[in-house]
Amino acid sequence: MVSIRQKLVSANQAAKVTNGKNNAKKYIVVHETDNTSAGADADAHARLQLNGNSRDASWHWQVDDHEAIQSFEHYWECWGAGTYQGNAQGIQVEICVNSDGDFKKAVENAASLIAKILKDENIAIQNVVQHHYFSGKNCPRNIRAGQITWTNFLQMITSMETPKPEKPPTESMKYRIVTGTYSTRNAALSVLDIMQKRFGWVAYIEQEGTKYRVKTGTFTGLTAAKSADNKIKTAKLAQVTYIIEA
Repeated sequence: MVSIRQKLVSANQAAKVTNGKNNAKKYIVVHETDNTSAGADADAHARLQLNGNSRDASWHWQVDDHEAIQSFEHYWECWGAGTYQGNAQGIQVEICVNSDGDFKKAVENAASLIAKILKDENIAIQNVVQHHYFSGKNCPRNIRAGQITWTNFLQMITSMETPKPEKPPTESMKYRIVTGTYSTRNAALSVLDIMQKRFGWVAYIEQEGTKYRVKTGTFTGLTAAKSADNKIKTAKLAQVTYIIEA
């Protein structure tokens, strides 16, 4: 997955270079920056937009061989596609072509980013289009020239797997909580009463010589046991507690 970060243009600046916040987000429009200067990477283009682009142009994302940087939230209608429809319905993605970068890697990173946007915004792969689709401009120039074919680019996108959230490991071990000792049975009974009636736990008293402890029923998983242990201490039912395997 490509590294992603934001360098968002202020709302005041965005209002000057967009048509507002009503983007239908129906298409992803793919561009190339056409800026082959050394150093004209994603960060340079993001800084250009952040500091106030002198051109009447704007785009949501810029991607190079290292990262993807977001300049505008997707709801902004950026001036990138060359037509009202393309601007009002498109999320604009610029691929950097700086001479000191790896264009093939930048294209791969763009495919990874677009795969994520498709999922996030529920856009169909059929609606990933070239800048040329809306305005007839020869853009993205290098892809259109076949350095990496458009068909291969779309295949890259569909083959990308966006990371799935990791499920927390299932905790199956059982634990009990045992309090320190109380000098009288009545003191232990008072704690037992709170655990049973207020907390709704299974609990019982164990005698140890002339003193008494309170032991809980079982909790599934260490997280649950620690939470119960914290509840005992917060309620000041015991100064000392032990979590033990059941």
